[in-house]
Amino acid sequence: MFVGTSRGGILAMLLAVARPTAIAGVVLNDIGPVIDIGGLMRIKSYVGKLPQPKSFGDAAEILRRLFGLQFPKLSNEDWIGFARRTFVEKEGHIVADYDPKLADTLAGVDPARPLPPLWREFDALASVPLMLIRGANSDLLAPLTVTEMQARHRHLEFVEVPDQGHAPLLLEADIIQRIGNFVTSCEAKSRL
Repeated sequence: MFVGTSRGGILAMLLAVARPTAIAGVVLNDIGPVIDIGGLMRIKSYVGKLPQPKSFGDAAEILRRLFGLQFPKLSNEDWIGFARRTFVEKEGHIVADYDPKLADTLAGVDPARPLPPLWREFDALASVPLMLIRGANSDLLAPLTVTEMQARHRHLEFVEVPDQGHAPLLLEADIIQRIGNFVTSCEAKSRL
């Protein structure tokens, strides 16, 4: 069972080609086989370039400036929580908590050369239970891609999270419950 947000979802699709029997089910969080170049360029604009915050409050303000339009309903407390999930304290400094090599991966991304679609990889999930979560404000996963995903995977369970962009935070009780129910059903099916 895999829950893949963004790059993690891409890895789950790649795994479906390489080791299809290793997957009991997949939750793709705001990612699909076609990645909109505008959203990817937005991510490229800040990955590896964030200023070093002096506090988690400062980190929350950095995130609010970057993601405020995609997450317009977050409270001050929500932004602090977002900061605590995005940054960590190391050796007395607050630093971004993601793989720094992601910036290297994105270095070659260019609007003139969009990423190739991963439909073959997505189609490898055809026999696997699949849940797709999309932030209603996402600029990375387009509604047209979602429609095509639903056409290719007839039993895809789709959830759209209002007032969130890339990637939905997955903190709401109803979303957590739906993911939990999906995981439980995948585990039950894998035992058969």
